[in-house]
Amino acid sequence: MTLEEIFYVSQTVASVAVVGSLIFVGLQVRGAERAQRAIMQQGRADRTSAASLTLAQPDLARIWRKGLAGDTDLTPDEFSQWMAMVRSAFLSGEDSFLQYKAGQLDQRAFDSYVAGATFFLAQPGMRAAWKVSAPQFGSDFRAFGDSLVAGVPTRNHADTYAAWREALGKP
Repeated sequence: MTLEEIFYVSQTVASVAVVGSLIFVGLQVRGAERAQRAIMQQGRADRTSAASLTLAQPDLARIWRKGLAGDTDLTPDEFSQWMAMVRSAFLSGEDSFLQYKAGQLDQRAFDSYVAGATFFLAQPGMRAAWKVSAPQFGSDFRAFGDSLVAGVPTRNHADTYAAWREALGKP
């Protein structure tokens, strides 16, 4: 084998090695992206679960229920608690919105967020809280929240309770 032939063989082997390396790196990047999305989804689920369990505490559950219904009998302290609760929910929503816009949250996860947001934004107290809170957020998220509010009719929280009882077969 001549020196020239050895050179061509080594160049061919090097080219194959480069292609193999690129394929390997591509697979690693794809796997890392899937892992990152899974971690982000877990974080969203943990955040939502923790908030739900916090709101299940008797005093907060009462304020949450009154706030959703738009009960004007909230005391100033209860109103402050209500607004802190909804701010937390809106911040969580903004995070999901921004992650989706950045390509970090897939369509199914975003659709799930939108379904939950739409459910709660049908409640009169949540709609009012959004109107009061919206100026605290960036224009893109504010426009998104406004479009959700505009796209869902107001529904009283008691309707959800009635629907649950009906699903149980209890009028």
